[in-house]
Amino acid sequence: MLNQQYAVHPAVDSHIKPLLMSLSRAKKLDISCGTIEIDPMTSSCGDVKADRFKLSVPYCKQNLTWNVFFDSQCPDMGPDFIFNDNNFLSDMDINTLSAKIPSLAAWNPTNKDALLNVLIELLSCYKKYQIQLMHKEARLSAEYNMLMGSIDVKLEDVEVVLLPFGFKPTEARFVISLSVNVSQLQMYNFETEIETAILLVTFSGADWSRIVPQLYFSKSLEEILIQRTGPLNMPPFPADQYLLNYVEEIKKYISDKVNCVVQMYDKRIEYITAFTSLRRLSIIEVDVINYNYAVCLIDQNDFHCIIHIKLPLEFPTIPPLVRLESPYHMISPTDSYYEIVENYPYNVHWSPRKMITQLTQFICRFAINRFKCNVTKPCSKNNLKS
Repeated sequence: MLNQQYAVHPAVDSHIKPLLMSLSRAKKLDISCGTIEIDPMTSSCGDVKADRFKLSVPYCKQNLTWNVFFDSQCPDMGPDFIFNDNNFLSDMDINTLSAKIPSLAAWNPTNKDALLNVLIELLSCYKKYQIQLMHKEARLSAEYNMLMGSIDVKLEDVEVVLLPFGFKPTEARFVISLSVNVSQLQMYNFETEIETAILLVTFSGADWSRIVPQLYFSKSLEEILIQRTGPLNMPPFPADQYLLNYVEEIKKYISDKVNCVVQMYDKRIEYITAFTSLRRLSIIEVDVINYNYAVCLIDQNDFHCIIHIKLPLEFPTIPPLVRLESPYHMISPTDSYYEIVENYPYNVHWSPRKMITQLTQFICRFAINRFKCNVTKPCSKNNLKS
């Protein structure tokens, strides 16, 4: 969609403004849902009303620069284009142009979507043009044909480009859209059951044997997968492996990450549920929405303290944060005295019930006695919040 900082130039010609407004509402032009940007506009006749502009059109994880020229003195005429890839449409005759870009050949000045339709058709032509160039390279052609021969990969899910434009190419990019089933992650409030990941694979070097893969997630999916399962450690792409096989490997890699998040969430539920069951008579507060924390009161020889348990995003890989808080002593008008419980027994492979049992035994045998002694030392360094 159109970058909001360039939404519509205030001095744009009146017959062009609806066309740009339509662009601003376009939801998807390329696989990665990139942002169309429009450079400062100029006028063809020295008027204050602008009718010429430059579009940065997202395609294959880069931007195509297309100059668009309207004529304010002939508002019924469609625009002319100059492309930064000089070979694109350079030898197309009027009949072929009419067949491939009908919205431009039969320009309708009353249709507010006219420019959007032309851009969609131009992008379709550009994609076919790049595929033709790709087929001139044996390795790349074989990779593309294998992708298109798979029932799991659709034509609209793949974009290709050879770079640089107009010269002997030294780099080839494949951008592949991968559907990610997040129906098991609805506890994280996804709007749909399918999210999108983008796999960018760059070929370069002699015989296109140097291969660099990159993986991109939607922001919402990235926050969940990376925050909870750690940084991406993508499988390597050996030079003798086919792209189609690597795509299947990446799909499994993503699926495994999603399943890992589901298992971690189930562990959170099990832990908080077990904690509630074991301490049911002394529970103060429990998070039964996101299962992030639980609070209970503990009594040791008529000495009471409050146990706060907070589960980190990476739980159970990272153990819970445990804090003891005094209901009697204050270190400020709003803060109670507290201590962090450290070095307690914990094993990621234990059941949640055993985790809690080991923790409470450690607190009752060691931590609470130390806490009871320290609570009378308000100037102790333990009073300071980290």
